[in-house]
Amino acid sequence: MLKVDILKSNSKLAPALIFLALGGITGCNLFGGGVNNDLRMANNNFDYTDETSNERNIVQPAGTDKIVFIDKFPLPPQVLDSRAALVGKAVDVRPPQKIISEESNVVGFQDGDFALVWFFPDEDGRKISINETFQTVLRLFRKLGVAVDSIDPDLGVIQSDWVEFAEDGQVYTLNHLKEDILRYRQRYSFTVGVNKEGAPGVKIQITDNVIEDSSGMELADGLNRFEPARFSAQMANKLMWSYKQDLKTYNIIQNKDNIEIYLGRDNNNLSCWMLSTSFEETYQILLHLFLAYDIEINEYSSTKGEIKVSYDEFDPEFFEEHNFEPWALESGDYLFKLGIFNGKTSITLYDKNGQPVDQGVTVRMYSGFAQALNEQFLQRKYTKTSKNEVQ
Repeated sequence: MLKVDILKSNSKLAPALIFLALGGITGCNLFGGGVNNDLRMANNNFDYTDETSNERNIVQPAGTDKIVFIDKFPLPPQVLDSRAALVGKAVDVRPPQKIISEESNVVGFQDGDFALVWFFPDEDGRKISINETFQTVLRLFRKLGVAVDSIDPDLGVIQSDWVEFAEDGQVYTLNHLKEDILRYRQRYSFTVGVNKEGAPGVKIQITDNVIEDSSGMELADGLNRFEPARFSAQMANKLMWSYKQDLKTYNIIQNKDNIEIYLGRDNNNLSCWMLSTSFEETYQILLHLFLAYDIEINEYSSTKGEIKVSYDEFDPEFFEEHNFEPWALESGDYLFKLGIFNGKTSITLYDKNGQPVDQGVTVRMYSGFAQALNEQFLQRKYTKTSKNEVQ
């Protein structure tokens, strides 16, 4: 289990993810002050919290039978969950955020401050791969305008960059600023893995939180002890909503004929795409992809595993026609270099100066590029084009 640390940041970094469901927010006084606690706190008298325990000796009247003590009703053990031990004003009386699944085969639940989402096979036995689950998280990032701060392919951890939302879960806009609505800056980690049945899943955790007023001043108010669980649950709901949208747009159900493509590190520890196909086959797939999409090839060498291209960014209509996601790659000259690492074939992208591109470029390009590679792989497989290889 990952440790939950709600951190403060003094930096003016970019925005925060927040999805806090509040009923009747128009009734909250959020203007010009700190976090409003009217909806969080019981409207009750808290005098009882000032009471202290007092020890008194039992006085037994003379001539009475000796008092017999029994242990049938022992005091309960000390509460270990700090949330359950809170009393009075420290208790957040709002009901817990419910995790609502959008699909019958997708299950979400809360585990302390974490939210977990599992993707089980559907009623026809079809399932998505761990790599598609990875892409599902990245698609959510794009829908919400969240940048990727870092990715650890070995641990399956995607760390979001700072993003900015209003308390009601809306993207923070100029209208929120004009109305003096509080600004929440947060970061999240998404850990992708599989359970003992082999079903892929995502564990969601809020890792950083800063609350600012509309002037940009950081407030002393942090998240209360209950809110990390609430926010992670809201993010889980967003992930399941995004997955449902993906089902309508992309064929993300695992095709048993698809090649395995995932983000990784090459033998130089550079961010790359890893493929389950051989070096030779990967080279042919990549070369035929460039030929099929009229991407200008300047130089190529199967011996070195290098292909240099001049890429002109495609129009959105091109990607819609092919039913895969945009590559988010700017126009320019690039080198695609293949290698072999841990029994897989790697594709690493370099710029025109021979420098590896930023990890963010590889991440943003991942989903659409993987779809395009698989399209070429299946076309070559079913049309037998592999007999006419390019050297």
